[in-house]
Amino acid sequence: MKLLGTLGLACLASGVAFAQQPGGPPSTGSKPASCQSQYAEAPAYSSALLLSTGFEIKAAVPGGLWLQKQKDVYFCNSGRAADGEILCWKLRVPVKGQPCQ
Repeated sequence: MKLLGTLGLACLASGVAFAQQPGGPPSTGSKPASCQSQYAEAPAYSSALLLSTGFEIKAAVPGGLWLQKQKDVYFCNSGRAADGEILCWKLRVPVKGQPCQ
């Protein structure tokens, strides 16, 4: 049992050390890194609003729904969200220049 606890602590410590490592090369301070993104935030949308305007559920995955109406496709979080939290994102052609997260 003591060995199991020691292994658990070792794994936790290595996970913390891994999480604290920088995500990429050091920034030179000139401008923040940019990433390619295929999602645009849709702050005024929710899955209920999209369903009521004719969108259909095309897929349900743990934590969200894929909704589509003709060529428009959205992914919406399911469950309870905090005030001001983004619920849905619109799928789009990938665009470079989004801030990396």
